[in-house]
Amino acid sequence: MSQYANSPIICNLIDGMNDCLDPSETIETFYELAFNVNTAKGFGLDIWGRIVGVNRNINMSSDVKTFGFETGNKSFYPFNNYPFSAAGAGYDAYQLTDSKFRTLIMIKAASNIVYATAPNINRFLRLIFPKKRSYYLITGHMKARYFLEFIPTLFERHIIYNLGLLPRPSGVLIDYRELPPTSFFGFSGTGFQPFNHGVFA
Repeated sequence: MSQYANSPIICNLIDGMNDCLDPSETIETFYELAFNVNTAKGFGLDIWGRIVGVNRNINMSSDVKTFGFETGNKSFYPFNNYPFSAAGAGYDAYQLTDSKFRTLIMIKAASNIVYATAPNINRFLRLIFPKKRSYYLITGHMKARYFLEFIPTLFERHIIYNLGLLPRPSGVLIDYRELPPTSFFGFSGTGFQPFNHGVFA
């Protein structure tokens, strides 16, 4: 009412209530901690993980060296060097840090929407392995291959093999090759190594 319009007590009460209820600071904090995936932390990234379909807690095969026979790609080691294998307990559980989980979320989001043609897949590979050489090749009728010219880390192996985030065009048979040029013997011009410097692939 007009007779109370300039009441200092009522005006101070209204200003105080407005300061308490003003949502602008809360909205800005929510935007930074949850809504913006580039700045989100903790629970905000967990929400993004549920949206795109990945989990912060992952199981990755452990790199523990163990005693045993030489078999296939995995060579075990002799007595007095390494312990017996833990058999079925060959996986370790990890909780990803915010930084790695954000990377995983971005990769999964891109994987969800990529149009799986060779040029688009190669662009996708440059996104997820920015400093490493990798490419996708069509090798035959309804056949394709991912070439990785590096040995993937445990986290990268989880992305490639466990989660299967590399795009797979419908009906195409995919296989994988890991050939770091610095480790294998090959011909001149390929980037592979000469005699006595690299092993046969």
